[in-house]
Amino acid sequence: MLLGMSKKRKVKTETPVKAPPPKLSNRDLLRLFPGLFLRALIVIMPLTLLMTVLGANGLTLFNDFWVQMGCYIGAYALFNNFIFGPVKKYRQQLAQAQAVASKAKK
Repeated sequence: MLLGMSKKRKVKTETPVKAPPPKLSNRDLLRLFPGLFLRALIVIMPLTLLMTVLGANGLTLFNDFWVQMGCYIGAYALFNNFIFGPVKKYRQQLAQAQAVASKAKK
């Protein structure tokens, strides 16, 4: 290397610390409950109808309690983001509002 030339150093940047998501009060949960209930109903009712029709048409596998429970848990896991979407969106709005409020204080 020539004199005066040095290796480029990478500048280390600190990653910002994320605040924990805000807790929802009972009033907030009560406000969100109808939407959650309807979304869960939209997922569960067609599944129940499908299992009933299949069980009545000779597929006796769907008459077993544990198979039904497995189907419900699978549907819940598959559609979890759809069902709890309003809660996640509301938490993001609360976090943004708190961030704006904390910046306004400074």
